[in-house]
Amino acid sequence: MFDKQDFMLKFHGWDERMAFGKGFGPGPGFPFGPGGFGPQRFFERGDLKFVILNLIKEQPRHGYDIIQELEKKFHGFYNPSAGTVYPVLQLLEDQDFVTIDQKDGKKVYSITSAGEKYLDEHKEEVERMQSRSEHFGQFGPQMHELREEMFRTMHPVFRLAASGAFNNPETMKKLRVALAKFREEVEIIASKQKDKKEEK
Repeated sequence: MFDKQDFMLKFHGWDERMAFGKGFGPGPGFPFGPGGFGPQRFFERGDLKFVILNLIKEQPRHGYDIIQELEKKFHGFYNPSAGTVYPVLQLLEDQDFVTIDQKDGKKVYSITSAGEKYLDEHKEEVERMQSRSEHFGQFGPQMHELREEMFRTMHPVFRLAASGAFNNPETMKKLRVALAKFREEVEIIASKQKDKKEEK
């Protein structure tokens, strides 16, 4: 039986999981490239730790501030949840890379000398993440436009699910066919664009 609450919980944070692979462009993890879109991870394993620690190096921050800065740094393409950020903060604390002070009832994280040393030892990873952020800024308006189109495309699907239509095999078959056609057309566009670049 379809559970509306369970469905909404599973799709909550879908935007957060819109993923981009290393660099910038169609490929595994890219929502509009081969393989379609889906709940893939925005960061490679361990990358988020470098980004968060580098934010704390800039200035002491509390958890919500870090969440806001991550969204700002990646120009709205990454909307992290507390369930993603706080475990990383706990890991950084366990590794003695940050310390915690209480300020106005909030935990404020500050980097330690060990944390600064860790960032220095991983300059390449930090620079790679900064480069990715710059890419998002460069293509921000175009990607925001496409992302909004993606949401408009998925809204009817969400409404169907909430109404219990997913229990109907015929409806599910039609949806799969429609989404497959959409994915095929996008892949054709991506393939033609790749061929043009190779010709140059």
